[in-house]
Amino acid sequence: MSSSEESILWNSKPESNSLRGGRAPGLNDVFIAVMGVTGSGKSSFISICSGKAVKVGHALGACTSVVDVYAYDMSPDRTVYLIDTPGFDDTNRSDTEVLREITSWLGEYYTNNILLNGIIYLHRITDIRMQGSARKNLIMFKQLCGDDALKKVILVTTMWDKIPSEQEGVAREKELIDTPEFWGWMLGKGSSCHRHNNTNPSATDIVHRLASHNAPVTTDLQRQMVDERRTLDQTSAGRALNGEMLKEKEKWDKERRDMEDNMKAAIQQQDHEAVEMMREERDRYTRMIKKVEDDTGALRSTMETLLVERDNRVARMEKQMKEQEAAHEVELRRIKDRQRRLEQEKTELENQARRKQEKEARREREREQEKESRSSNTGFDPRYSVSMRGEYFALISSSRWSSNIPIEKGERVKAISIGERQVWIAKYNSFWVQSVDFDVEYPYLGAKIDSHGLNNLELCALGPGQHFYTRWRDGCTRHWASRVVYAKTAKVEKDGSIVIAIAFGYGGS
Repeated sequence: MSSSEESILWNSKPESNSLRGGRAPGLNDVFIAVMGVTGSGKSSFISICSGKAVKVGHALGACTSVVDVYAYDMSPDRTVYLIDTPGFDDTNRSDTEVLREITSWLGEYYTNNILLNGIIYLHRITDIRMQGSARKNLIMFKQLCGDDALKKVILVTTMWDKIPSEQEGVAREKELIDTPEFWGWMLGKGSSCHRHNNTNPSATDIVHRLASHNAPVTTDLQRQMVDERRTLDQTSAGRALNGEMLKEKEKWDKERRDMEDNMKAAIQQQDHEAVEMMREERDRYTRMIKKVEDDTGALRSTMETLLVERDNRVARMEKQMKEQEAAHEVELRRIKDRQRRLEQEKTELENQARRKQEKEARREREREQEKESRSSNTGFDPRYSVSMRGEYFALISSSRWSSNIPIEKGERVKAISIGERQVWIAKYNSFWVQSVDFDVEYPYLGAKIDSHGLNNLELCALGPGQHFYTRWRDGCTRHWASRVVYAKTAKVEKDGSIVIAIAFGYGGS
């Protein structure tokens, strides 16, 4: 439901406190209607004066399509209620609908003894001349007010800040004042003329001129509809609007007849395309005539009829509002449920990620601990060391030592590996020693030792044909051996284990 439709609900019962923003009725309450064409600045004027947000009709569809009421405190004991009314050039509603809306409001409030202290009529000074909708709106306004109410009307020019020059604005203002068909006749009946310069002091000064007296007025429309019990089409405003609509109907009738004559000529010429275009245009005129006839019929309404129809419309809107509120609640619950599920899913994903991180961290600690354990406990530092090559041998245990190769014996030797031609390499407590001509017999291994560092060795086993297997303290392994050895050692390393001892034989064993 649109905000304008909600305004009907808000203002449908004048005897309720809702009209006064929840305040109780006061003896000094002042009601002032603000009228004018759409875009003349009614909503902006009320917003500046009251300091409250008002729906402003800057879009193509006018916002003020129903009567809205805005309150502000003029003094501690006096509240001013500014009434924002639709113009008779509303883009969303016909002039008949607008007049019926204004009549319903004025009539019901008059019935409940709520009278106007005056009316403010706004006009854009930027308009080059009074024509079209502005002229029609002004005619309707005059008939709606009547001579007596015109004494409490202030005619206000707006948008002086947008005029090319003040001299041009003064000339247009003079034309409005001096022309009887414009403002001249109303000024002669007691209305006054003022400028609004788009400031709060300017707006409140205009309002206070009407709010300072205690002589409310009754418009001709109120008197004719309520006191004289006329139908709307019998009122001065209704007759004026009926006259305008009759002119429009006569115009559309003539246009339709001319179009039908042109269609006959096109049919004789067998111009099918032109016939189809003219038929569409004729049907458009027919619809416009039908709309005028419907609007004319809608003016034949009494005040009671208007109020019953409005009450029915209000009831439909209340029902629609309740349905929309219920649908909104359902949608809101659905959104909240979905949001709650998303939060739960997010929390679960975060928990999964945290558990995964903790698991990875645990595994990493275990790997580090395993690596440290292997580095400290599984290095090539066995209790026994046996190495043989041909007639040469080296036997080492924790208590005995036996070898026929030229090497310094002692308890510091932990392991020896004998290679080709009496070449050997030995591990002591904190360092390694290699024999003379080691690089000659094992050039590839010698290059690796030069690259990684002799004392960074952890395990070294020599075999025939320059075969070898080595592991350094950083876990890096290098070997030159048969495919069988490659396969076996690769499988061990892939399983996460390490080689702690290896011996080469002949024939790739």
